Amino acid sequence: MNHFYVDKSHSNLPHIVKFSGGRSSGMLLFTMLENKMLNPKRGDVVIFNNTSAEHEETYKFVARCKKECEEKYGIPFFMIEFQTYEDSQRGIYDRFSTYRLVNDKPYSEENPHGYHYKGEVFEELISWKAFLPSTLQRTCTKEMKMYITHHFLKDWFSSKTEIPRKGHFGKDIRSDWDELHVKHKKAGGGVPSEIFQEKKKFTYLERPHFRSEQKFQDFTTIDIDEIKSSMNYIGSAFCSFIGFRADEPGRITRMRKRIDDESNYKYDVAYVKDENDEHVYAPLVEFNITEKEVSEFWNNQEWDLNLPSGGTMSNCVYCFMKGGKKLLEIARQEKPNLTDELTPANIDWWINIEKKYQRDLIAEDRDLSNKKLENPFINFFNDGKISYEKIKQAIKEEKLSEELGELLPCNCSD
Repeated sequence: MNHFYVDKSHSNLPHIVKFSGGRSSGMLLFTMLENKMLNPKRGDVVIFNNTSAEHEETYKFVARCKKECEEKYGIPFFMIEFQTYEDSQRGIYDRFSTYRLVNDKPYSEENPHGYHYKGEVFEELISWKAFLPSTLQRTCTKEMKMYITHHFLKDWFSSKTEIPRKGHFGKDIRSDWDELHVKHKKAGGGVPSEIFQEKKKFTYLERPHFRSEQKFQDFTTIDIDEIKSSMNYIGSAFCSFIGFRADEPGRITRMRKRIDDESNYKYDVAYVKDENDEHVYAPLVEFNITEKEVSEFWNNQEWDLNLPSGGTMSNCVYCFMKGGKKLLEIARQEKPNLTDELTPANIDWWINIEKKYQRDLIAEDRDLSNKKLENPFINFFNDGKISYEKIKQAIKEEKLSEELGELLPCNCSD
């Protein structure tokens, strides 16, 4: 695979591989590595954004890919997670978003910098926002993937070998519920104080209120001092590489539509100019790589992602963007819990989170006199006609409701 550039100057920009944890992005990564398309001295890096809602086998696959990437090819590979921290802005303490670096082992008391896998990161985002992401408002993609990647790259492109501490130095939280609710109302919100406070509790009371200083070197086997001394990069532009395939033509189209820049429609190659000086390339699309070629690639390797092909279990296991029918299929394949731990690999976790954070328009005392209301809830599926509880019920009744149709494909990076 000989890469193409819409502008020759792009070859000098840092190359960022956005690794999703699936087979397609895995093939893209190792094809680029084998063809020597990545150079650490240019600032090239691989990033995996952990949502804490991935399948156990995905985490094993990511860890193996990270090991191969760093030890065999010498390219740094970082796992990062969304998190919030508490600080003062205009005299009011509140939570703000950032990221943290994590290693390739699960979080535990013995490994406090490990990746989270019980949905903690996902719930922290939901609680911070005080509403669920949905098919119409994909805050999960924006906050847990897009935004924190740019935060990370800002630190990565600097000359520093560590990321700074964020948050105040007090032992106790300083946010005031009344002040936060006033702020909410000034921003146009109308959720009653009691409901607002209840939804915010997980993030504001249970999650860490600061991010500690972290050294890049503690999260990679690559010599960070050597990389930082040789990067000499000044600027904010970079090239990102994503694992869209040729049999997913709608993904590039949706990305161009989201960015809404007329200049992107003049290119006849798999390239999009995104915001913040990001040049997005999709080589698998350009070279007509489909799911068939991806499967053949991994069939020829000594190791592989231990999940069914087709992407059913990829990304967040029960992602609402997969649609009712696919979620029903996943639920039918779900293995019984062997422990008392409830994780996002179990549909009950999603049922609990949906019930906890969905909007109840009646409880919020909304004026519904001019609306035709079939139910008062706004959930992951937006209007409440579909819910995770209904999907689980459909399994028990051994029938598929017509409501459980297909939604948009689960394409987190679009």
